[in-house]
Amino acid sequence: MDQHQRFREKLNQMIAGDLEIEWGHNEFIGHTDVVRQLLEVAPDVIREDLQFLHDLMAEGRDAQGAQVLGVFPRLTDPELAGVEGRISDYIAEHCGIRMGDPHWEVGHLVGESRCPGWPGVGSPLTNNRFPYLLDTSASNYFSNRFWHGEGAPPGFITVPEGGSVEFNGEFPYSRYFAFHPSDFDTNTLSTLVDMDLDPDEGSVNPFRERVPEGKGRRFTARFVFKKAPVDPAPNTSYVGERRNGGRNQAVFNIYRTTGSELGALPPNNTGVLLPAISVYDVKGQLVSHFDEVDPHPPGAEPPVETTRFAPLPIPDHRGLCWPEKYSTKSNWGLPYDILASADILYLVTPYTRRLGRVHVTRARMLTCPHTPSEPVWGGDKQIRGFTVTTYNFWAGVCESAVVDHEICVDEDGYYTLVVSTEADRPSNATAEQGVTWLNWGDYLDGQLTYRMLLRRNPLLVQLKEAVEGGRSDPEIAPYVPQSRHCSRKEFEEKGWRAAFDD
Repeated sequence: MDQHQRFREKLNQMIAGDLEIEWGHNEFIGHTDVVRQLLEVAPDVIREDLQFLHDLMAEGRDAQGAQVLGVFPRLTDPELAGVEGRISDYIAEHCGIRMGDPHWEVGHLVGESRCPGWPGVGSPLTNNRFPYLLDTSASNYFSNRFWHGEGAPPGFITVPEGGSVEFNGEFPYSRYFAFHPSDFDTNTLSTLVDMDLDPDEGSVNPFRERVPEGKGRRFTARFVFKKAPVDPAPNTSYVGERRNGGRNQAVFNIYRTTGSELGALPPNNTGVLLPAISVYDVKGQLVSHFDEVDPHPPGAEPPVETTRFAPLPIPDHRGLCWPEKYSTKSNWGLPYDILASADILYLVTPYTRRLGRVHVTRARMLTCPHTPSEPVWGGDKQIRGFTVTTYNFWAGVCESAVVDHEICVDEDGYYTLVVSTEADRPSNATAEQGVTWLNWGDYLDGQLTYRMLLRRNPLLVQLKEAVEGGRSDPEIAPYVPQSRHCSRKEFEEKGWRAAFDD
């Protein structure tokens, strides 16, 4: 048996689920082991690329503390598309497996942010690839980086030792927004959430109450590079210490908006300017300032990421090791957050062709405000909102995304989600039949991801505990998503019951 045959046999065994895969709380353990086993039988022509992929997964698995800053740029390097593309081309030629469009491109970001104070602009058109996993259904992202003290690297805004950053802006027209500071290790610090922000004098917070005519919608928020005091000031996140202790050298800040009243497309900041930024030293003296700015002025094209991944026909170990189970991990179980949102409850379950080409999810619908016709501050809704998306791990590309109010609900108050390819879509997986369909994509497997707001909501706290504990009381049980696989034929014959006969 030559090298090509050995590799083909190993890959086919892995796809069939016939090989033992190491896995654990850290999901990169499994991703690393999948690539390791293929690397053991890799021909010379793809050995270097598989070694690159293996080492990257292992580095993500093992990184601690400041090492994370080295891993994150590598995970986001467009060259990863070239590595996976060459492996995909080899598998197509020597294993006879080609999935979807074979085109891949080691691209770059076309166009730059027009906002000096907000150099990072994310949207449904930017960075929709590994490892961002953007919620392309409803969110826009804006970011900046602050360096505490002297010696700021390029791209960072300098904040003097013990100084502060002040944001002055207008409450956006959206379902949710928040400032998300993360520390030098990419772990989340205390977020500043919409409803928690006290408005400026003469203004009203629309996330708490209706804004009367003639009243403003202004706010002021602050990052202070000191240790949090016993009695913290309002509208303030203290970012001087890392979450795990020790002086914090840098803050990676993401300003997230979800559910823009202007819609998800085109990219926007929900009808207001991005907040002005003022930097002060420890004595309160102004040292730098950036005015409020329109991130997407009329007629200007948003920045677009041109990197493209070819579908890589290598299994996601999660579909091999724990299919049809849910995880609440927001960052693959790693000991650092990689800038994950502290306000979102993530529910993730893998789907895999090995168990069936139709993936069915069923649960009772949670009530959410349908902005702008319904305010977020009303007390008659269960949660702020949620979205559901589909991804493939190796490409990191979002294939489908739906917002809560786009999901069909039956007469019993339940919803049914069906994930499949276009070719495998059951004829009765339609809105007319009360089914919400999402695209599987041209992959062996993928992940269904819920994002639910706000994570501190008591009902979502119960939901998280139910998923993690594997059982729930009768009140919360109907809301816990259940997912199973079946065939197209079975679904067409029995609907969602085809996946849940047991």
